[in-house]
Amino acid sequence: MPSDPLRGFILRALLWLPVCFAAWYGMAAIHAGVIGSLSRGAIDLFRPGLVTGLEQAGRELVFVTRILVHPAPGQSALVLPEVNPLLYTYGLAFFAALMLAARAKLWKLAVGVLLLLPFQVWGVVFDFLLQVGIRPGPEITNQAGLSAWQREVVALGYQLGNLVFPTVVPILLWGGFNRDFIAGLRRRM
Repeated sequence: MPSDPLRGFILRALLWLPVCFAAWYGMAAIHAGVIGSLSRGAIDLFRPGLVTGLEQAGRELVFVTRILVHPAPGQSALVLPEVNPLLYTYGLAFFAALMLAARAKLWKLAVGVLLLLPFQVWGVVFDFLLQVGIRPGPEITNQAGLSAWQREVVALGYQLGNLVFPTVVPILLWGGFNRDFIAGLRRRM
């Protein structure tokens, strides 16, 4: 009796998932540095000068802004939004597990990792913009300089970056890179 290729793929994917998630988590601080640098550049394109620096605390990104708050009379402080890039990059481990389970060529895996970067940056950028342009009070949001329509775009962008891109894009990339594998599964079924 011939083996079921779909069952074999699912079993391989399940076996690769913990390995890929462990590798993703182990490399998260390095990946966060790359994502942070790209995110800062993207924020500068959207709102030049809003971010004056970027710090990294382990896996967390801390954006230094020019936005001032006054917590008490005579006191001033800068707003330092923190973003956890793990929320937007976990699709990388999922993508790697799918690619390895499909026995795809390593160059496809590498290209896929690069193609995921803009979507991961998107999530970090819109998390930051949500923190300075929507969630806080008017003292902060006014300094962020986002108009009403821009705040709506930020809300939509945040939802896409948080809910859709981390899960859907890795699957679409995997499908795009493995059309022959998928066609072979369909023929054998």
